[in-house]
Amino acid sequence: MKHEIRDQARLARRVPGPAPFRQQFSSTRRGARLARLLAVQQLVDWGWGRDSEYLDAAELVVGELAANAVTHGRVPERDFLLTMAVTSAPEDGSGALRIKVDDSRGERLPTPVPTPCPDGEHGRGLVLVEALALRWGVAPRFPSGKTVWAELPGPTPQ
Repeated sequence: MKHEIRDQARLARRVPGPAPFRQQFSSTRRGARLARLLAVQQLVDWGWGRDSEYLDAAELVVGELAANAVTHGRVPERDFLLTMAVTSAPEDGSGALRIKVDDSRGERLPTPVPTPCPDGEHGRGLVLVEALALRWGVAPRFPSGKTVWAELPGPTPQ
C-alpha cells in the first residue's frame, strides 16, 4: 500500500500545469512577429518573469523558428502553427518549455550553418537555437510538411 501512495503522489507532480498554447499564423514576416509577441505574452500569463533569461531565450527561439517557417517553409495560402507546452520535472518542480513550429515544406529541412559569414545577415538562427535549447530537432508532419521543435529549460517555481 505504501508503494501505491508514493506512486500516486509522484504522478500528481508530473501533471503539467497550463494547457498548451496553439495558434496558427500567416506565413508572412508580420505573422512571425505576431507569433513571437503572443508567445511572450502567453509565457508571462503562465507566470514567467518579464525580465528573466528564460523568457528572453524562449522569445528568441520562437522568433527564429517562426522566421524560418516564413522564410524557408512558406507555401502560398498556407499558415504555420506555433505550439508551446510546459512540462514539470517531478524531482524539483522545474520545467521545460517545448516549442513546436509546423510548416508546409517537408522537403526543406533545417540545417545549422557551421560557420556563418561574419558580415552576413542570415545563417545564425539555428546556431542560436542550438545554443539556447536543451535539445532541438525536426520531424515529418502528416500529410505534408515538417515540425521543427526545441526544448528549453523553464524557471523553477517559487
